[in-house]
Amino acid sequence: MAILKRQDDKIKVLAGVPLFAGLSKKELGEIARLVTEVEIPPLDYLARQGEAGREAMVILSGKATVRRTGRKIAELSNGDVVGEMSLLTNSPRNASVRADTVVLALVMNTREFSSLVDLHPQVGKKILRTVAQRLAEATGTD
Repeated sequence: MAILKRQDDKIKVLAGVPLFAGLSKKELGEIARLVTEVEIPPLDYLARQGEAGREAMVILSGKATVRRTGRKIAELSNGDVVGEMSLLTNSPRNASVRADTVVLALVMNTREFSSLVDLHPQVGKKILRTVAQRLAEATGTD
């Protein structure tokens, strides 16, 4: 049930994702070549708290709920990102994310992300800068 038929469609979606703010169209194209579109059925997990994170995903459509230690902390939908910290830190997932509806997502695993950063270090730097800004905003630190 692919909804993104062309490479340009992926680039347009990725351009709207805050994680990729500041990336050029060419850099977004590099990411678009690496991501895979997947469908996650309702009630399946996109991520489980405590498990190793091996991929990150951008939700194209559908809704999911984020829970930490069983407590609901957020709802996710179109354009939201799941698991980006695992690409950077290789640390266990800090929350579980479960699909409430069918979720269509673009997925990139750690191997693909590492090859992207190896070939295009400036992309990795820009993503790290965005993640650092988001963490600072979330924790109220500079």
